[in-house]
Amino acid sequence: MTSSRFDVAVVGAGPGGLAAVTAAVAAGARVAVVDGAGQPGGQYWRHPAGDLDAVADLHHGLRTFRAQVRATDAATTFFGHQVWTIEKVTAGFVVRAVAGGTEVEIAAATLVLAPGAYDRQLPFPGWDLPGVYTAGGAQALLKGNQVLAGRRVVVGGTGPFLLPVASGLAARGAKVAGVFEANSPLGWVRRLPAVLPVAGKLTEGAGYTAALARYRVPYRSRHAIVAAHGTDRVTAVTVARLDRDWRVVAGSRRRVDCDAVAVGWGFTPQLELPLAVGCATRVDVDGSVVVEVDAAQRSSVPGVYVAGEACGVGGAALATVEGAVAGRAAAGEATGRAA
Repeated sequence: MTSSRFDVAVVGAGPGGLAAVTAAVAAGARVAVVDGAGQPGGQYWRHPAGDLDAVADLHHGLRTFRAQVRATDAATTFFGHQVWTIEKVTAGFVVRAVAGGTEVEIAAATLVLAPGAYDRQLPFPGWDLPGVYTAGGAQALLKGNQVLAGRRVVVGGTGPFLLPVASGLAARGAKVAGVFEANSPLGWVRRLPAVLPVAGKLTEGAGYTAALARYRVPYRSRHAIVAAHGTDRVTAVTVARLDRDWRVVAGSRRRVDCDAVAVGWGFTPQLELPLAVGCATRVDVDGSVVVEVDAAQRSSVPGVYVAGEACGVGGAALATVEGAVAGRAAAGEATGRAA
């Protein structure tokens, strides 16, 4: 089946993709938006089907989300469509997706790819036991299904994402036995010039920290989960203190009982679709491979724009800005009107 031809096809309906749809629609383009989930929001604004209010307290930026969703009313939506490849054709591109066992072809003059990212993981003894989740997986269960990963949960890894995961679990009744952050908060102090432009994130972080204090969740920096224990499922973890080089400090190991673990070491850009169409990449400051784009979010492939975490992990606010730039530029190229 081939759908009607569009000016812009946006793949991904998270913050970057929705911002691209909003901008492209405002520019007068005929827009299609495709996403494997049954509703918009992506991982960031994940919620139970048709009931955003059920988890509104776990989200930020809902005013932006609701405005972007309204913009999709003027686009053709293909939610619940899993994109498996994209083909370059003479007149642009054909996005090939599967829904309900049937392939759907979506033709467009230009593309905006906003595939997002997924949890970066580091293996440790016992990491394959049932009950050991990625931090994003535990949060997806909570936001999307209002299901707790466990009743007594240990959260570990590194990065600010650990804070909303832990506070969200605690707010819904889980006993969070500890948050174990491998890095030191002093790293932020040493990089104040880079932090100050996003000082709002510090306020957000302070809110999470206050929530952890309210629920009496222990927070330990320079600590890591080094092993998980159990037979049929996880029953405990070993945590240890780390030195400046992330080596385990002798004599610091201790056991923490739990029935679930949520571990995350940051995020890795999801690049399957940009690579499938031939987009050039580069190595980002954190060592991740990301898509190379210009100031208009153009990739090295004519007609293909990329926004969000695929260009470098920077969070929802940055993805929204990049998506708006990409959507406007893609619409301008497709319609022949200045972006």
